[in-house]
Amino acid sequence: CYLPTSWLALPLLAKKEYNYDSTLYSFGLPEGQSLNLPVCACILLLAPGKGRKADGGKDDFDGSDAVRPYTPVSDNSVLGKFDLLIKRYDGGAVSQYLHALPIGAEVSFKHIKFNIKAQYPFAGKTTFTLIAAGTGIAPMYQALWKLMGTEGDNRKVTLIYGNKSPEDILLKEELDGWASRSAGRLKIVHVVGNQPDDPAPPGWADTPTYTAETGWVDEAKLKKHAFPPAEDTLVFVCGLPGMYAALCGPRNEKELKDGSTLQKLGYTADMVAKM
Repeated sequence: CYLPTSWLALPLLAKKEYNYDSTLYSFGLPEGQSLNLPVCACILLLAPGKGRKADGGKDDFDGSDAVRPYTPVSDNSVLGKFDLLIKRYDGGAVSQYLHALPIGAEVSFKHIKFNIKAQYPFAGKTTFTLIAAGTGIAPMYQALWKLMGTEGDNRKVTLIYGNKSPEDILLKEELDGWASRSAGRLKIVHVVGNQPDDPAPPGWADTPTYTAETGWVDEAKLKKHAFPPAEDTLVFVCGLPGMYAALCGPRNEKELKDGSTLQKLGYTADMVAKM
């Protein structure tokens, strides 16, 4: 990776509103330089002074720095820059900090070994289920760059992607494009809803590029759409802490939590990558 293990300041080259609450940020690298980030891996971003007091409110900053992991949505073939797609949360210290920055401002990044996750080509695995919610799509998109874009890689992938509404789906056109070109290798399942029993929004229906589901990503949907447990399958999970708690247990624990959805369905730690 181009980024060192200590903080490196890089310029904000551009920012583009992606939808009502998400922005695509481009950060500069030297001319001709790739980020050269392992797949899959994330990078760390520093927001000076945006650390908060324990159990404090959204404005209870304590003078410390905030650090967040982000996965670029640009491929390593992109030279001279990389892109982050970041959702803004009300009271989100880092997302609000970034959104207020002017073009040309410098932002510090670094890359550490802990943030290197399951690595392509994912040896011994022949089927993949990618489970994501919200901006958890970023590491899945990074994996899809390799799985869909590497000549001779014909393995099958199912993406199960949860969002509050159809308008919240990130990278939808790009995902549709991959599905339409995949000759059946990539199946996409979009799950939309704020509650498990939410009805389908008006016009929400299957299309040639995706299956339309409603509610939450839950046991029934995984039984229906995910590749079943097997030594040669791999399940990726990325979302908010509540999603990890329900599906597999905390992100920083390799083992699956007893009673979690994936554990109950028969998956083991070797079949699950917590992103």
